[in-house]
Parts: sequence; structure tokens; C-alpha cells
Amino acid sequence: MAAPARVGLDAFGLDPTVLHWNHGSFGACPRAALAAQAEVRARLEAATMRYFRLDYEPALAAARGAVAAFLGADPAGLVFVPNATTGVATAVADVALAPGDEVVTTTHAYRACRNQLDRAAAAARATVVIAPVPVPVRDPDAAITAILARVGPRTRLVLVDHVTSPTALVTDVGRLARALPAHVALIVDGAHAPGQLDLAIDDVGATYYAGNLHKWTCAPKGAGFLWASPARRAHLRPLVTSHGASLPGDRYRLEHDWTGTCDPSAYLAAPVAIATVAELGGGWPAVRRGNQQLAAAVAAELGGQLGADPVIDPAIAAEAQGAMAALAVTLPAGAGALAVERALLERGVEVPIVDHPASTGPLVRVSAHVYNTLAEVAPLVDHLRAIGVTGRRLD
Repeated sequence: MAAPARVGLDAFGLDPTVLHWNHGSFGACPRAALAAQAEVRARLEAATMRYFRLDYEPALAAARGAVAAFLGADPAGLVFVPNATTGVATAVADVALAPGDEVVTTTHAYRACRNQLDRAAAAARATVVIAPVPVPVRDPDAAITAILARVGPRTRLVLVDHVTSPTALVTDVGRLARALPAHVALIVDGAHAPGQLDLAIDDVGATYYAGNLHKWTCAPKGAGFLWASPARRAHLRPLVTSHGASLPGDRYRLEHDWTGTCDPSAYLAAPVAIATVAELGGGWPAVRRGNQQLAAAVAAELGGQLGADPVIDPAIAAEAQGAMAALAVTLPAGAGALAVERALLERGVEVPIVDHPASTGPLVRVSAHVYNTLAEVAPLVDHLRAIGVTGRRLD
């Protein structure tokens, strides 16, 4: 059963004439967090030297503490980055690959982060090993099983999505971390996890954990984080080395906190976004529970009306699916995913159409947050049908 909408669009800066079924890609920021960001920018621009010399470090430390508490992470291991892809790239660069090494990921990996592996492996003459996770997914441990089957003595690194972007599959990354050999570094791409899942990053056992705050926690765009295990902090370097490398103090924090002049307002507004969504949705446990229930109800309704099979078997959705759902579709003859996506955008519909090789065809992925309702499925179906999108079976 879907939870009722807990908040209207007026709490966010969202256009009420648009169907918003793609929170997962870019998020949506509450007006309160946008106001907090604007206040930071006003203070910064009023006296830039005073702000960066006197105010910036205490403000960043306070924001770090609030975000770390929400994530269940030691603030000493948490640094802000613009997005999860930057965090993953930083972590990949920290793993010293050599010729003949192997790095493992799955067929459901986020393309941008997979590109980081390809680049690093090519530079080191290492090999990217792809673990196939079959679709439809009927086993919540399918990704873990596929990865462990391909980990061997040459494996140096595993990259896994906590919640896969194209297919919405939740993986028990703690179980994977405990099963990996000690010589294998684990990078968790947690882009979709904060706000979707109840996190305790310190307890996962990963080597690195990167995530976004602009998605489900609804911070302004440009707010992400990277957490590193204690053993890695002494030598983990940011992708850009600036004055932080030569300042006295905690090098890990200083190097990552100061990579050059930037606008820190997205980071500093993140705690306001976290608190605002909790207030709007009746607390984070209620937000997560309601979003998961709504995503399951949307998948059932959309799949039933279109005749589209879900990527994740409904029998395991309670443990293997969060606040998103992906369904198999067929596109009009000769039309690609990007063209169909553009046609939907021109009709005022925001929903991603994903070409996903593991599902042998395109998918439509819907995201649920506090401003979505089940009543919005019917117009989505009408728009999909109007441009010739139909459902597809996966068996």
C-alpha cells in the first residue's frame, strides 16, 4: 500500500505543470535549503576574505558533523566533494593499480563511475572484470554472488553501487565487505543511498564510501561526500592539490577541504535540507518507509497498465528495492532512449529512459519522494502511450 503524499510541491522549487518522476537523477531542493544556501552566499560575497579566513572552517566543520551524524559516519573520515562521481574517482586514484591487476564491478554499475575504472585500468594496464547480474533480479544477493565469483588473487579493487542507478537494486554492501579477501579494496558508490536507506557507514566495512546529498536528502546541487576508512586517510589525496597540502594540521581534512576557491554554500546548506525533509515527512524513518511503499505501488500500477515487467521481482522488493523502480519497455521503431526521453521532456514529463544491456532492452525508471503521489501514474502512462512506448516482458 502506498503512503499518501506528505507534502505538496510548494515546499520545493518544482514546477507544478511538470510530472516529476525523476528525483533520483538530480534531486529537488526544498525552499528552506535554497534560502539557507542564499544566506551563505550573501555572507560570503559581503566580505570574501573575512568569510574564508574566519568563517569558512567553523561552518564547514559544523556541516560535516551534522551530515556525518545523519550518515552514521565518523566526521574525521568524511570530506565534502561536489558529487559521488568525484568521490569515486578520488578513491579509484588512491588504489595503486599495477599491470595485470584486476578491478571488478557489475553490469548494473553507474556508467560515469565505470568510466573511472576504465580510465584507471587503461593507465595501469590493468583489467576491468564485469560481473553479470541477471535481469529480472530474483535474488537479493545476486550482485554479491556475481562479484565474489569473479574475485581472485589478482583482484585489487571492487566497485559496487549501494543502490544501482539504472535498475534500483539495493545491495547489502556490508555483507559484501565481510566476504571480500583482505587484499581487495571496496569502493561503495552510494550516490542514491543517503535518504533512501538507513545508513551506518562506519559499520559497512568498506574501504571508501562516496555519496550524494543532492538526491534523496535534497541538498542543493553540488553537495556530495567521500568517507575513507581510518587506514586510508593518511595518504588519500584529492584530485586537485592546492594550499590545503601545505597548511599545518590534519592533512586529510585540510587537503580535501581546500582544493581552491569554490562556492561552499551547497555543503553548508545540506544540514538544513536534511532537517527540512525530516520535518516535512514526519521524520526520516517515515520518509524512507513511505517512499519505498510508494515506489512499489507505482511499479505495480505502471507495470499493470503498460504490461511492463519490473527489473526487481516484487517478492524481494522489500529488501532489494528502495525509493525507485525500473520496468522493461519497448520504444517506438527507430527511436533511441535519448530521443524518447527528449520527447517526454517536451511534453512536461521528467522520467529517465535507460538503455540497459543487462536487461536486453530499454527501461523506464521512476523515483518516489515526499511530493509524489500514486495519482500521477495515470498521466505518466498516457504520455508514454502517446509517444508509442509499450511494456515489455522479461521472461
